[in-house]
Amino acid sequence: MISLALPKGSALERPVLSLFAAAGLGVHRTSGRSYRASIDYGGPIQVVFFKPREIPLVLERGAFDFGVAGTDWIEETGAKVEIVEPVAAGHSWRMVLAVPAGDPGGLSPGARVATEFPDIGRQYLRSRGLAAEVVHSYGASQAKIPELADAVIEVLEPGASLAPDLRIVDTVRTCAPRLVAGPHAWRDARKRARIQRVARLLDSVRAGAAHVLLTVRTSSRELPRVAPALPPSSWRVGDPREDGLVVVQGLAARRGVAETIDGILAAGAADVVASPVGRVVTHQPEPPSGSPADRETGGS
Repeated sequence: MISLALPKGSALERPVLSLFAAAGLGVHRTSGRSYRASIDYGGPIQVVFFKPREIPLVLERGAFDFGVAGTDWIEETGAKVEIVEPVAAGHSWRMVLAVPAGDPGGLSPGARVATEFPDIGRQYLRSRGLAAEVVHSYGASQAKIPELADAVIEVLEPGASLAPDLRIVDTVRTCAPRLVAGPHAWRDARKRARIQRVARLLDSVRAGAAHVLLTVRTSSRELPRVAPALPPSSWRVGDPREDGLVVVQGLAARRGVAETIDGILAAGAADVVASPVGRVVTHQPEPPSGSPADRETGGS
């Protein structure tokens, strides 16, 4: 059995669960308030929900094998984890520096900056040459102005806004979810193979959204002219029909699909049907057991 840590109690929870469901990896739990669940895929996958800030740390310590964590908490905690791949959850967010709306000069020397991300905050201030003090906040950072802080570095979710008496001065980071593995699990060839298979299914959702399936009908006579206009990944479906028509299907990139269809029809095809694609799962060779990759641990 392998174990998976997923975020709970944040804006990331719902899109991550939706992504897993779209990939055919439904997370089964008794209720939305439950902290434990399971996924049935290649044997049970034990699922436990944590606060997003905890996930990189529990993976680094070996308590769980892999999970989904934001790049903000991966960087802030400094946890040694293997980034397997981006997570196409359609969700990203900004970390911003904000000051009182009535302060036209931005961040003044000696200002106190409240944030839940003190390490990221100090690094940002140093990189900008700003002489300010970072105040570690454990939540509700915006409420600390003006008594405890003069500015904040705060996470801003999509569609959300800061308090009306604050204005954004700069974007500190653009953050997104990642599928990550603990070093111990990544060293284990069997666990790593299972994690990579999960990653492949998650990535298939992104690949499916980026493509459409084109079904093309053309005559056998016109097929040599039509073929060069077809998407590279095309295949013939069955033998020619009695009326001489041939059916060819292929995956085309959604971006530019109108031009692709125009080219196919201009080459002589009878018609083209474009259909949505749920997922595109591709074969990814796995390293043989005992290979050098099996003995190396990735980090970030």
